[in-house]
Amino acid sequence: MKIVIVGGGTAGWMSAAALAKQGHDITIFKGNEPIGVGESTTPHIDQYIKYLGLSDEEFLRATRGTYKSSSRFVDFYKKGHVFHYPNGQVETGIPFNAWMEAKTFYPDKTPPFAELYQPFVAVAEEGKLPLNDPLLDPYDISKDRSFHIDGSKFSTFLQENFCSNVRVDDRKVESVMYGQRGIQYLLVERGPYDLRAPKVDADLFIDCTGQASTLGGAQSSWVNYDSILLDTAIVRKKEYTDKDKEMVPYTNAKGMDAGWMWTIPTWDYISEGYVYSSKHLTEEEAKKEFGDGEVIKFRNGRYEDAWVGNCVKIGLSYGFIEPLESTSLFNTGTGILTLCDLLEEGEPGSFARDRFNTSLREHMDGWREFVEAHYYYSARRDTPFWEDVTCNVKYEQLHNYNQYFAQGSSAHDVVGYYAISGEPIDVKDPIFYIYAGSEFTNVKKRHVDYFKTGTTVDEYTVAMWYDHNQRRHRLAESMPSMHKYLQDTVFS
Repeated sequence: MKIVIVGGGTAGWMSAAALAKQGHDITIFKGNEPIGVGESTTPHIDQYIKYLGLSDEEFLRATRGTYKSSSRFVDFYKKGHVFHYPNGQVETGIPFNAWMEAKTFYPDKTPPFAELYQPFVAVAEEGKLPLNDPLLDPYDISKDRSFHIDGSKFSTFLQENFCSNVRVDDRKVESVMYGQRGIQYLLVERGPYDLRAPKVDADLFIDCTGQASTLGGAQSSWVNYDSILLDTAIVRKKEYTDKDKEMVPYTNAKGMDAGWMWTIPTWDYISEGYVYSSKHLTEEEAKKEFGDGEVIKFRNGRYEDAWVGNCVKIGLSYGFIEPLESTSLFNTGTGILTLCDLLEEGEPGSFARDRFNTSLREHMDGWREFVEAHYYYSARRDTPFWEDVTCNVKYEQLHNYNQYFAQGSSAHDVVGYYAISGEPIDVKDPIFYIYAGSEFTNVKKRHVDYFKTGTTVDEYTVAMWYDHNQRRHRLAESMPSMHKYLQDTVFS
């Protein structure tokens, strides 16, 4: 199949590298160079790097990356409060309702939700890299992790190691000509001997032009995520002063006056960014609170269809959810691997496109709700921004929220089903970690008192949890700093 990719950022090179494995005839029009700031990923990136056949060590060296055990939220629920969203794949199996009851009846001895269900978080909170240890079971560093990476280094690595048969064209795309089946051809800038703009045709066009959506934006309507207010970021790089202390195994997200600030430790530098709502803060005010840096504007939402005719929008060209919880590369990888799966089935028809579009819509809308939860569960009301996101924004309660609240308010364990797939909800759903991390236990003593049901946990069980949790925090003293571990095993 003849494929043309437009856009040479991370999405473009990730698409080219994956599709090149299938033997397609690929040309990529690079366009502008990527910004190249530190990026945080989710564990789902593992599917992509395994598709390419990369080990953790190869990936870390290629991206100048570090391990990420979790996302750590400070000042989100309330000022001074901390909770984690872990990147582990296996949990202890304790019923969710047991923790909720323990938090209600024994609040001082009940460990934080994330530290009970994924014990390695206790080590990460101490700033040390969790390694395999019986006290942290179930845990395996080969899968219970994600990464902090330099996106531009990743793009360069993909180009140099997986795209040897991909033609690279530096010309800019001047215009797009559409026809009955989608894009007829592209017109690219003329060279010194061209009488007119050259035409470029293909069986399939991949739009990786970012939020400009140069190829596919005109083919579908935009669905705005009005509930997400943040639309601007100020980003910068910062040098380390003490890598052993500052290279922590988590992305730190700190609530600010009109949004939040990220701190992402890559191997070479620390990436910092302030993501804020321009309706609540001017650029001058944001820089006064955060400091100087490059300003990036963005919009939250997605197109109705990611695949129209012979054009597929991948990554930012399809949609974006503000950077909280690092969903951007996850969305990009999901689109690419889903496309690869469909192309392996043969020449795609309308049903394949419909499957692709349905999958990506459900994916984006589900993760939008996940990001929203960080705000609607907050107890902050101290600035106009936090007042708006907690009291004035209207959030759709169509997917998982009603199940969590209704079941969490009862004396029973959480039981429910996803609205679209019909699959049972269990504690592995990511919103549970935000729900419980924000201390929405909702188990009321009146349920136990009225129904005379008793509780599923007793004081002895909670004391045992507490003791094990304290031992895990002490275990961190014997764990290495991430800098030392990577220096010894990856960057030596």
